Amino acid sequence: MNTQHSITRLGTTLHYWLSGPDGGPVMALAHGATLDHHTFDAQIDPLVQKGYRVLTWDLRGHGKSTPIGEAINIAILADDLKAILDEIGAREAILVGHSFGGFIVQEFTHRFPERVRGLVVVGATNLAKKSSFWTRQLFRIFPGLLSRMSLDEFRRRTLENLSLTQPIKEYAAQAMEVISKDDFIAITIAGIAALWLDSGFAPDYAVRKPFLLTHGDQDRANGNVYAKQAKAWAAREPDCRYEVIPNAGHTAHMDNPAGFNKILLNFLESHLP
Repeated sequence: MNTQHSITRLGTTLHYWLSGPDGGPVMALAHGATLDHHTFDAQIDPLVQKGYRVLTWDLRGHGKSTPIGEAINIAILADDLKAILDEIGAREAILVGHSFGGFIVQEFTHRFPERVRGLVVVGATNLAKKSSFWTRQLFRIFPGLLSRMSLDEFRRRTLENLSLTQPIKEYAAQAMEVISKDDFIAITIAGIAALWLDSGFAPDYAVRKPFLLTHGDQDRANGNVYAKQAKAWAAREPDCRYEVIPNAGHTAHMDNPAGFNKILLNFLESHLP
């Protein structure tokens, strides 16, 4: 049974869902920007059947966790996840993050390594990679550029390279409808800040946990940056398994759920039995 719960924190009510046995190892799944917890619907049953307790949640400003509240950035979102894990009594968890959620689970792992058993990142870049001078300068004018765009333009650009399938694009468009323009801008800035700016991680930082890094073979989001950087990121990590999901775009776990789930379950069995 998938049960809904909520906690209030920093000006918004965070909604989350639990499935699976109370005593099972916790897997916490963080979705991408402008989407919601339903992005992981195809992963819940396979994980529950293996005995995991699965936590999905709507990030602040998304889904039922609207409006944003006081603010949104990667640090606040990592603290939100910690608050939910504390609420359910989970001392540690295996974290899964897609895109924007991939930045959140990296931030959580960096700050609370003792709470993390393993890490799975789908379609995100390495927060330890240092940004260039030019991207930092571009970020300074980015909010002004965004303010001139219409909400419809925001949605169109977000959907462009999201998925290979029309049903998933339609789901994403529906998920975006609950997000106001101001919140859309705030979410976008938080995501671009994670992608472009210096995270504060040490240059030699590594996850040092069992780590699955993956993306779709046709992921073209953000100039193909996730696919371009993944192999080099995996090579510098001491305990990383790198897999490319076939027949999948940026939402690889949704485009090809069977392929993704097979890789995920094999990783869990091999590295986190």
